[in-house]
Amino acid sequence: MDKVPFLVGPTASGKTAVALHIAERFKAEIISADSRQIYRGMPIGTAQPTADELTRVPHHFIACLNPKETFSAGEYGRQARGKIIELTRKGITPFVVGGSGLYISALVDDFFSGPSADHKIRDRLKILADKEGVAKLYSDLKEVDPESARKIMPTDYRRIERALEIFYVTGIPISELQRKKANPPPYSPVMVGLDWHREQLYERINSRCLKMLEEGLVDEVEKLIAGKSISGTDLLIEYNALNSVGYVEIIGYLKREYDYDEMVRLFQRNTRRFAKRQISWFGRNQRVSWVEIDANRPAEEAAELALDVLRKNGLFVD
Repeated sequence: MDKVPFLVGPTASGKTAVALHIAERFKAEIISADSRQIYRGMPIGTAQPTADELTRVPHHFIACLNPKETFSAGEYGRQARGKIIELTRKGITPFVVGGSGLYISALVDDFFSGPSADHKIRDRLKILADKEGVAKLYSDLKEVDPESARKIMPTDYRRIERALEIFYVTGIPISELQRKKANPPPYSPVMVGLDWHREQLYERINSRCLKMLEEGLVDEVEKLIAGKSISGTDLLIEYNALNSVGYVEIIGYLKREYDYDEMVRLFQRNTRRFAKRQISWFGRNQRVSWVEIDANRPAEEAAELALDVLRKNGLFVD
């Protein structure tokens, strides 16, 4: 069975820089496992690779979907596994890089997609969301499927809707169905994680949020929602991609729910919280071998530490 390298870690941990050093050196191709970088028109807020980086190393599942499209982890798993197999057959090393736990799980655990859509249930959930807010649906999800709720952002309407829908259709939490239906992938994953001291990571996150705003993130959001009403929950339901840290806070600012300084504070705080959830998610995965990173270690050195782990498993050997 072929071995496939994975590089995982929380947001702002330097995955892109480390992956580029490795992939460019060994002529690998990067399979992005980021549930937001997959959307077009969102390069700043999702920290997509730059045009130069995309030229240096071929990437897959970057900026290929309309922000209105819903792309489940199950569908990602099917397509990305197909791309991994395709590259392997061509003699090219697929290098999976990302921080979306559900996407990684879809590649490692053969993510269960669940039953077909039930539009009556979805209509009922939308009415409830319009009346009481997405927070009400998230609260309901925590009651019936706390395991899934821990993996989903409280503002991610589409995933909350899908998890509730599956529970109401089957009477069984999707987290339980996933365990029952899981099948091993046709390859052996070798996973490396980038481990930062929490304080340093949070400093990087705070700085990164400010940099995104300086680069024009507010303008990016305004272009995405141009001509659309920003009242109620319809916008976040229509634009699945906007259920993301940074975008949600800026939409609140544009709705004049708070001022610019408060938006920045919420953006930084919620990104730190998101990173904490990612760390907890990957920390529970015993497949991940962690390498310690700090602010004084350049990407080249971090790449060598990751390579040490991968080489011990027969990958990226000179």
